[in-house]
Amino acid sequence: MRVLFRHGRGTRMRLLLLGILLCTAYAGNAAESHAKPNILLVLVDDLGNNDIASWGDGRAPTPTLDALSGSAVRLRRHYTDSTCSPSRASLISGRHPVSVGFQADGLGLSPDLITLPKSLRSLGYRTLHVGKWHLGEALEYEEIQPGQQGFDYWFGMLNHFVLQGPGPDGRPVRRQPTHIDPWLQDNGAAPTQHQGYLDDILTDKAVELVKSGAGEKPWFINLWLFSPHTPYQPSPAFSAQFPDTPEGRYFAILSQLDHNLARLLKALEESGQADNTVVIFASDNGGANINMDNNYPLIGKKATYTEGGVRTPLLLRWPGHYENQDIREPTVFMDLFPTLVSIAGGKPPEGLAGRNLLPLFEGGNVPGFDALYWAGDSGGALGMTYSAHLLNERRFFYREPLGQLHSGAVTPAINKYKTEDHAVTEFDGKQAGALIRDWEWQVRPVPLQWQAADQDSPGVLTGRNFQRAPVFGGYSLGLSLRGLSFAGGAQALVDQPGVWGVRLLPDRRLEVRHGGTLQFSEPVQAGGRCDSLVISTHVKPASTFPFPGPAKARLLLYWNGQPVLDSDQVLERPETAAVLSNPTYIGAQADGEEAYRGAPLSEPLLINKLLLPEQDGLALSDMLQRLCR
Repeated sequence: MRVLFRHGRGTRMRLLLLGILLCTAYAGNAAESHAKPNILLVLVDDLGNNDIASWGDGRAPTPTLDALSGSAVRLRRHYTDSTCSPSRASLISGRHPVSVGFQADGLGLSPDLITLPKSLRSLGYRTLHVGKWHLGEALEYEEIQPGQQGFDYWFGMLNHFVLQGPGPDGRPVRRQPTHIDPWLQDNGAAPTQHQGYLDDILTDKAVELVKSGAGEKPWFINLWLFSPHTPYQPSPAFSAQFPDTPEGRYFAILSQLDHNLARLLKALEESGQADNTVVIFASDNGGANINMDNNYPLIGKKATYTEGGVRTPLLLRWPGHYENQDIREPTVFMDLFPTLVSIAGGKPPEGLAGRNLLPLFEGGNVPGFDALYWAGDSGGALGMTYSAHLLNERRFFYREPLGQLHSGAVTPAINKYKTEDHAVTEFDGKQAGALIRDWEWQVRPVPLQWQAADQDSPGVLTGRNFQRAPVFGGYSLGLSLRGLSFAGGAQALVDQPGVWGVRLLPDRRLEVRHGGTLQFSEPVQAGGRCDSLVISTHVKPASTFPFPGPAKARLLLYWNGQPVLDSDQVLERPETAAVLSNPTYIGAQADGEEAYRGAPLSEPLLINKLLLPEQDGLALSDMLQRLCR
C-alpha cells in the first residue's frame, strides 16, 4: 500500500493543536452570532408625554413604564410625525416619510426600499411583526403587507379601520375601529375574528413568540399595539379600578397597556432572555387630548405639527450596555433604523436619513439638526399643511389645513418640571414658504434608476414602483423636449405599459392614457430650442371612513409653463401592483415604436407633489427652472 503522508509525533501534535484552534475559532464565530441581542420594539398608538407618570404630571397609572424608564436610556427630546402612517414609514425606512411617499397617507412602501426588518434579516435575525401595520392604503395589494417588507411572520391588521371585519365580498371595509373582538390576519391569510381585547390578543401572540424564540437565532419582534388610540374601550377588569369619568376611562386604558408591557417583560425574564434583549418603547405621535391633557408640558396635540403633536417619549434598554441615562439632544424616528442595525453588528445601508445614535449613548456626539420639517398634502383646496421647528432658534411655524400660519416656542428636553414659555418672533408667510421650498427640494424628488436612450431603445426609468406612476397622491413629471418636430406620426413621450403614457399627436395635441381613460390637451406650439412639459396629478381614492368621500383626481399638463389641460376626471390605480413594476419608457414605446423625433430625451425630473402656478413651498416655476437648462 502506498503511503501518501507519514506523520511523526511532533507533526501529529501540531495537527491536534491546529484542530483545537480551528474549533475554537468556529465556536467563537458561533458565539458571536448567538451574542447578537434580540430586539423587542414596542410601538404604541397616540401615547403622549403625560401618559407616563414619570414623564408628565405624575398621575398616569404606569408603574411598569416608570420602572422601565428608570432603567433605560431616556430620549428626552424625541420627534416623530403627527399621525400614524408617516411615523411608521420613517421608522421602518430610516427616511423622511415624504421622501418615501407618505404625506400623510401613502400607497405603500416601494418593494425596492431597504427596510429595517430586511436589514436585520440579512444579519441572521428572525423577523416578526405583531399588531397594527398602517403602511399603505392599497389594501388589495399583497406587496404592502409586512411579509413583503422583510418580516418572516406577521399577525395583526393592515390598519385599524379594518378591525370590524371584511364586507360581504370578503374585501376590506374601512369602518370605525374597535378594541373588542377584532378581526385579524395571520401571516397574510384571510382575516378571522378573535374574542377578547385587541392589545391583550396581540400581547398574547408576542409573549408566545418571545418564549418560543429562545435559541441560537436572534429575533426581532416588532410589536405595534393599538392602545391608547380611540375609541376608549378598556376591559371591565381595568375600568372597575378607576372612576367612571372621561379621565378615569383613559387611565384604565393606560393601566391595561402598562399591564401588557409587564407581561412582555416577565416573559423575557422567565425565558432567560432579558439580559440579551434590547427593549425599545415608543409612540407614533402625540396624544389626542380628548379625555385629558396627554402631552403636558408640551403644547398641542396629535394631527398638528406642534410640539405636543410630534414629541413623544422614547426608551431603549439593553442591560449591561445601554441603560439609565438621559439623552437631551434632539432625535427622530429615522434614527432607530441605523441604531438598531448597528446594535445588531451590521452596517447601516447607504442613503438613510437617520443617524446611528450609539456614539451618543456612549458619551460621544452625532451630527446634529438645525431644523426639523414636516408636510402633509391632500391635494385639495385646503392646500399643503407643513411645519419647521428651528431648534437653534427655539421656535417653530405651522401652517394648518385651513391656511393659517402659527408660530410657537420649541420646548427643551423634557424633565419633571414644566418648561417656562419664552417669547418668539413670529414667522411671516414669505419666510416660512422659502424655508419649506428649500427643504422640499431635499425630500420630494423621487430617486430613480435612469438608463439613457441609445439608437435602439428609449430611455428607461425603474425603481420606487409605488412612487414612479401617478396612481396615488401628488405627482409631477417634468420633461425637456429639444429639437421638437411635429412632422410624421405620433411620438411617445412616456410609456409605462399597463399603467399610463403620454403621446404627442400629429395634430399637436398631447394624449394622456391612464388605465382605460384617454384625455387630450389643447394643441401646443414649439417654443424654440427646448420645450418643457410638466405632467402633474393628484389622485385620491374613495373613502368610507374616517373621512367619507368619493374618488377625486386632478390632471394638469403644462406646456412651457402654460396650462393646456386641466381635468378632474377620476383616475384609478391598477387592480394589481404587478404592472407598477413595469419600467417607464421615455422617448418611445416599450417596443421602441413611435420614437420621439427630436434630440434624445434627458433624464426626467419627478417630484411627489401636485404643482400649481401659485402655492406654498415648491411651485410650478421651481420645476420649470430645472427643465430646458
